[in-house]
Amino acid sequence: MNYYEILYILDPNYSKEQISGAMGEISGFIEKKKHGIVNHDFWGKKQLAYNVNKHKYGNYVLLNAEFNDTNFVNDFKVFLNLNKEVMKYMIIKLDEKPAVNTSKEETSAEIPNEEEG
Repeated sequence: MNYYEILYILDPNYSKEQISGAMGEISGFIEKKKHGIVNHDFWGKKQLAYNVNKHKYGNYVLLNAEFNDTNFVNDFKVFLNLNKEVMKYMIIKLDEKPAVNTSKEETSAEIPNEEEG
């Protein structure tokens, strides 16, 4: 098995329903092609390092997947490039299977107050 970590960024103006719909569409594409998903977590809205499509923020989503075929990575890249909901993405091949996230809660985008000391 080949394990991959995919971090992708969605439009910051999307509602929770639109985000979960996009996540479902991406998960469905992977599962339809007979590959597996280990984790699929919403990280929240965060500031981008530079503007992307005139946006300063983006909704970050982390996906850990196992692909049976290494050629599927190219098909998946084409799918993400054609998907208008995905602004940017990054795919990294992992050496071992990632740990399964046991909590089913969405991670909140709360940023701790750094001024408290």
